[in-house]
Amino acid sequence: MPVRDRRPRVSRRARRRTAAIALVVPLAGLLAVAATSTASMAAGPPAPTAAAASASGAAADQVTVTPAQSLATVPGTAIGINASTYDGSLLDPQVPGLLRGAGISVVRLPGGSESDQYDWKTNTDVIGNYAEAVDFGQFMSVIRKAGAQAMVTVDYGTGTTIGQQDGSGETGPQIAADWVRYANVEHHYGIKYWEIGNEVYGNGTYGADWEADAHCTTTPTGGPVILGSEPGQTYNCGPATYAAGVAQYISAMKAVDPRISVGVVLTASGAPNNWPDGVTNPVTSPESWNQTVLSALGKTIGFADVHWYPQNPSNVTPPGPTDAGLLAATAQIPAAVSALRTEFADWAGDARLPIMITETNSVSSNPGQQTLSVVNALYLEQDYLTWLDNGVSNVDWWQIHNGIVTSGDNGAALAGSAGYGDYGVLSDGSCGTTPAGTQVCEPPAETPFPAYYGLQMLSRFIQPGDTLVAASSSQSLVQVFAAKASSGQLRVMIVNDDPASSYGIDLTVPGYRLAPSAPVLFYGQQSAAPATLSGPAARAAAAAAAPYSITTLTLTRG
Repeated sequence: MPVRDRRPRVSRRARRRTAAIALVVPLAGLLAVAATSTASMAAGPPAPTAAAASASGAAADQVTVTPAQSLATVPGTAIGINASTYDGSLLDPQVPGLLRGAGISVVRLPGGSESDQYDWKTNTDVIGNYAEAVDFGQFMSVIRKAGAQAMVTVDYGTGTTIGQQDGSGETGPQIAADWVRYANVEHHYGIKYWEIGNEVYGNGTYGADWEADAHCTTTPTGGPVILGSEPGQTYNCGPATYAAGVAQYISAMKAVDPRISVGVVLTASGAPNNWPDGVTNPVTSPESWNQTVLSALGKTIGFADVHWYPQNPSNVTPPGPTDAGLLAATAQIPAAVSALRTEFADWAGDARLPIMITETNSVSSNPGQQTLSVVNALYLEQDYLTWLDNGVSNVDWWQIHNGIVTSGDNGAALAGSAGYGDYGVLSDGSCGTTPAGTQVCEPPAETPFPAYYGLQMLSRFIQPGDTLVAASSSQSLVQVFAAKASSGQLRVMIVNDDPASSYGIDLTVPGYRLAPSAPVLFYGQQSAAPATLSGPAARAAAAAAAPYSITTLTLTRG
């Protein structure tokens, strides 16, 4: 889990919830494509054949696909995204269609850290006592119109505080059970996936506090923390306290609807930058978070709720993010999944416990212009597909809208030229002031950013029920994924992480062929949107992977 900078609670939304359009930096020799996602292009990459690409100086890339070597089946919950109750733009009429167009199957709500201070009944923030922009009924209207399902994070941090404030005396588990009853019994929404709290390990147990948690005290024997003004180090709210509370939540919620699956907060394991994975504290956490929670709850856990942001901004870990570092980070994922599976077996008695990556994006806080560049779209493909190749059940991007952030890393060494950042895949039209005092504004609300187009490319590459199969590349900067459909088609996605070099594609799959007339799906540095190429443009794209690009080929038997 990435290290967070300590911020005052009032800045919670602006932390990792802080955005804008990337007018990506053009580089010499790029493939220029400007088309709608359904356009048939008459022109495309300059090299019509692999031989011509090689002759022009492009290195050859041997792409190997093994259709008989199955890795995983694409679940119906594969492509998810986060939504937040403070996001007024979520109610814009274009949003359901945009979510459907990106292939979103799961929408997680009510919004990261806000989940641990959210009163779903009154649609208010427990600490600030202000009304939120989107209530639960409105969430469900948007989600159902989009053809997706909801995943709900219930309030662990201040759940019991709600009952104290409203005079009902209800506990957090009872408030959560009321939500299940309202959603699944009274309104028949059929929400299957629920999770207890957000990043609860960020409650000060390990010396960093960004998550509201009324269970905490200021000293080992002191009084309760003042919500909104907690110290960096807190006590009596570590993983053992969380596990005991979760047991009560699961019991209360499943008493209302035994069909639901209830997830618990765990840390990502087995890879760098996953703080506080493996961290202990002799007073607050004698054993690690995962060991304590898994050992206490065992097979009552419905799924592991894990977050992953591979980079930190420069104000947390200098020198900050790099494009090459981000694109290489997904190589950590197989080891992370393997480590989690070992922990599940050792401490919960079930290595097959489902894993859901319920938050992910490029940087843990303070996003800069890289988030709005083609690099984040390339990373998105590799992020989702590497987790899915390794058998996880769901990956949720952070998030639909977030808002402009002008304080992130915006140097010339990073891809992008917006001069600001945004975690959202869609603009919310917000404005901000740069450190130099210049006002900058995002494009009109609902303008897609590159990560949105990454989701479009992803959802056109995989469908529920497809079989992900082994694929590899001879070039270290070219990543390859393959999916076998029940129709017999074999789709191959080639992601070129090289900012300047093309690679001639040498693809031979026994028993399959790429028909000369087969369309090719493409998105690259100068693309206005994903393009369906045909004719010479399709043949050129199939022959050579352009710099910083995503290319999807469809092969048929024969």
